[in-house]
Amino acid sequence: MPRYSQQYIANLIAQHDYGALVDLQRAASGSKLYDTKHPSFGWPCAIFVIFELATWIAQADRSGVWTYYEATPPMRMNCVLATLEELGAVELHKQYNYGKNHWQDEDACDRLDCWICEHEPAIIA
Repeated sequence: MPRYSQQYIANLIAQHDYGALVDLQRAASGSKLYDTKHPSFGWPCAIFVIFELATWIAQADRSGVWTYYEATPPMRMNCVLATLEELGAVELHKQYNYGKNHWQDEDACDRLDCWICEHEPAIIA
């Protein structure tokens, strides 16, 4: 398992961009806390939701948000929703939940893909 310095991690956090977020997720995936059997992978909920939303954005960008919902276990989606609610992220909660409930509706997914694209910088920030 690779080790990362606190300065390296702090620099990634300070960047507030997608590439840095991916690098942070890669580092966290190598930690002792990472557990694929846990809905939040064993990470603290706030960290988990940031990384999970990065995955949500990436799948929406690459192949459409429906692929995220099709492949994501309901327990993980419920963990995202509970964390977004706890954090008071009302609009993100609304959009994420909309996708969870309408992912098999092509028009609904197209609208959500557009919303994600339009709000991607704010979501990442």
